[in-house]
Amino acid sequence: MRTVVLSIAHEPHIQSFITHGPGRAYARRFVAGETLDDGIDAAVRLGQKGARISLDYLGESVSSFADAEAALAVYHTTIERLRRLDVPVSLSVKPSQFGVKLSPERCLALLAEVVADAATVPVGVRLDMEDSSCTDATLWLADQLRQRGLPVGVVLQAALYRTPADLETVLAVGGSVRLCKGAYAEPASIAYPRKADVDAAYERLLERLLVHAASTSAPNPSHLPWAAIATHDEKLIRRALDLIHRLNLRPDAYEFQMLFGVRRDLQEKLIDMGYPLRVYTPWGPSWYPYLSRRLAERPANLIFFVSSLLSESFAKRSNATSRAGVGSARR
Repeated sequence: MRTVVLSIAHEPHIQSFITHGPGRAYARRFVAGETLDDGIDAAVRLGQKGARISLDYLGESVSSFADAEAALAVYHTTIERLRRLDVPVSLSVKPSQFGVKLSPERCLALLAEVVADAATVPVGVRLDMEDSSCTDATLWLADQLRQRGLPVGVVLQAALYRTPADLETVLAVGGSVRLCKGAYAEPASIAYPRKADVDAAYERLLERLLVHAASTSAPNPSHLPWAAIATHDEKLIRRALDLIHRLNLRPDAYEFQMLFGVRRDLQEKLIDMGYPLRVYTPWGPSWYPYLSRRLAERPANLIFFVSSLLSESFAKRSNATSRAGVGSARR
């Protein structure tokens, strides 16, 4: 299902329909907007509801360091805005947006600027995990930043076979981990092809991560909780809650994480129950690749998107028919 949706999303007429046609309005369900003001406004609204926020300026796989420098400037501006914002915000950054595929060393220098600037607020920074071609480089960046006294959080994907070993490596050096299932289409040679196997892997990794968080008393120097539980799967959330209570986990040691616009009912429920929740809030003009992965990742997202488009189309036809009927009656 995921591979099929991603393939369809790359069709030019489909992309045009969503980016310039009726689908654009409904993309705002999953993307805060195209400007920094849109992202900040969404962060304020979410903060007023009791959520923490992770702001992400969308963009990936830059083709030049001029584009990477432009992304750096956006993050500096974002951090300056956050100095005046009384909302619990962290930042998510994609290494490929800072040129890791062009030069890991130059990417490291740019990311060091972001993390150092964010630490003065202070705001935590997490390196997003992209497709498997970036995994080694992303973990290398995190380790290099830590050695410079600039700790960042990382993201690990349960779908990849290698993740148990990566988790042990990150935990051994005191890293903050956001555990997700993984939204990228990967070959069966390196990732579980069956959802049931991904879910089982997630549950095993979750227990290891939360046991570690429970055994660590000091706050994370990256200004992020030790464990970030990133899932909308209610079964896995119930499992996480069982572990949280069994381990008597402190609220500052973990948080749930969900995507902007996805399972808002579940987000509100967790907040109302007193559990820490961070909402991953993406913004920026380069939102289409992100949206296509969100639709492919969860059938309910795709169903919502398609039903919204059909509802709008039906409403427009109904209104046009009504107007035509009124015009005929007047004649």
